[in-house]
Amino acid sequence: MVAGTRFLLTHESGAHPAYRQRIIHADKTIETMAFGLSWPQRHRVLPNAVTNRWCHPDGSARRLPAAINRFSAPLSRIPDRGDGALLHLQRPALPFLTPLTLTAGMPAEWADRAALYAGETALRLDEVTSAAQAVADLTP
Repeated sequence: MVAGTRFLLTHESGAHPAYRQRIIHADKTIETMAFGLSWPQRHRVLPNAVTNRWCHPDGSARRLPAAINRFSAPLSRIPDRGDGALLHLQRPALPFLTPLTLTAGMPAEWADRAALYAGETALRLDEVTSAAQAVADLTP
C-alpha cells in the first residue's frame, strides 16, 4: 500500500496549508506528465490552473509541454536549491512545468502553478491529523 497522500495530510508533513485544503476538498485527481520538466514520468495530481491550461481532459499533456518535457532530461542534473526558485518562475501560462510541489513557507497562490501530488485516496480523506494517528489508522 502507498500512503503518501495520507501523510501529506499530517501536521508534520511540511505541505503548505493551501495544498492540504485542496486535498481535503478534492473531487478528482488526474494522471499527467505535464509536470515533467527534467522528470518525464507520470504523476497523479489535483487539477489546478496548470492542468486546466496544459492537459487534455484525460490528463495527458498537450503537445508543447510534452515536447519540452521529452527533451529536458539533462536538466535533471541541475540541483534544486530547495527554496522554490524554479517554482517562483513557473507560470500556468508557460509550458515549462517542473515537478516541484507547494511546501510551507511558499505563497499560497503558487498552488495553481505547482504539481499538487495526490493519490486516489485524496477523495476519501477529509482532515489533517498527526503522523502518529495516520500510522494508527493504517494499522490493521
